[in-house]
Amino acid sequence: MPELAMIKPSLTMDAVLAAAYAEAGRDHFADESFLANLAQVLEIPTRLPLSAAGLMGMRANSVRWLVNRLRWEADVGAHPEILDEDVSDPVVVLGLPRSGTTKLQRFLSAAPLFRATPAWAMFNPAPFPGEARGQPHERAAWTRAMMSTVTNTGESYQVMHEFDADEADESSFIPLANFDYPMQYITAPDRPFLDWARSRSRVPAITYLKHMLQYLQWQDGGRRKNDGIHGPWLLKNPGHTGEIAEVLEVFPNATFVISQRDLATTMASSMRMMGEIMAGSFEYYDKHRIGNETVEYWSYELDRYQRQKAELGARLRIVETPYTVCVHDALGVARAVYETAGMPWTAAGEQAMLGWEQRNPRHKLGSYGYALEDYGWSSERVEAAFGPIAAQWRGQ
Repeated sequence: MPELAMIKPSLTMDAVLAAAYAEAGRDHFADESFLANLAQVLEIPTRLPLSAAGLMGMRANSVRWLVNRLRWEADVGAHPEILDEDVSDPVVVLGLPRSGTTKLQRFLSAAPLFRATPAWAMFNPAPFPGEARGQPHERAAWTRAMMSTVTNTGESYQVMHEFDADEADESSFIPLANFDYPMQYITAPDRPFLDWARSRSRVPAITYLKHMLQYLQWQDGGRRKNDGIHGPWLLKNPGHTGEIAEVLEVFPNATFVISQRDLATTMASSMRMMGEIMAGSFEYYDKHRIGNETVEYWSYELDRYQRQKAELGARLRIVETPYTVCVHDALGVARAVYETAGMPWTAAGEQAMLGWEQRNPRHKLGSYGYALEDYGWSSERVEAAFGPIAAQWRGQ
């Protein structure tokens, strides 16, 4: 693997932009307003002791995000109708990591009415050169190859979160491409960047998500209302838990569903997953630091959720459901979501969801252990950090 001294020069603004321009076959951005955000991201490696793999991953992600933005700008220039696509009414799965949100997203996405967010589309919303419209085979192949590398580095990452290029996955990968999204901290926990990102509006990053959904929808033939398929988008992003007001500003007809899991259990599982992520970016990362950073990040977001939920009041369409119900009665949760969103329930959709559940039993790929104590925490400390909501969600 290349030495750190050889990789760091490739993470300058000039070097990253030059690589993106060369790959996309363009020489400038029509809108350069986000470049100041990119500069903030590129400061992270000057403060964090990222490994060679971590530095290479940050460079690869930054270039890929820029290339997708360049290709989108080119297509919007040639097809301005892309920005007329209606994506105003997604159903958005909320909930902290490790709280059953992936199962809920994929279960709901199995119904043909929804537009799902397959991993290949979240990593590369823009078509590859020469790709026929509606035939993203090369993007799917790229995603499979990338996932094979990423998930083959730890003993249990694939067990914790099954990656499949064609399966619905987090839409959180897209707002990261605005370079000012707080969830950048998850894979590169740099406190100065997080403080800066928290000081900024989240609307621009979520607006970029809107544009990419419009772009993907246009590639698939556009919104075809009343045909029983390809209706609203089904999104899932743990980061949206703390930004429901901003999501509603960008997607005014959104409906939300949140899975509520015991916070001590959720944090312990999240800490274990963060350990796997950090192993891919650092030679060593202290477990107590993982515990502290995980609790601080998600307690901040859950507090934001509670405040925004109270402020939104009746404007907010949301289904709140315990994790145990998501696991054991996902169909009941789906019915509540459909009713809240004003969507028609169909026998075909029900069978599709039940079929997905039968093909994907719980712990299909195995299970793994975790304990708060390994990260210097306890259930009592977690509950104190999260406040009264921890007691409300206890045991769920």
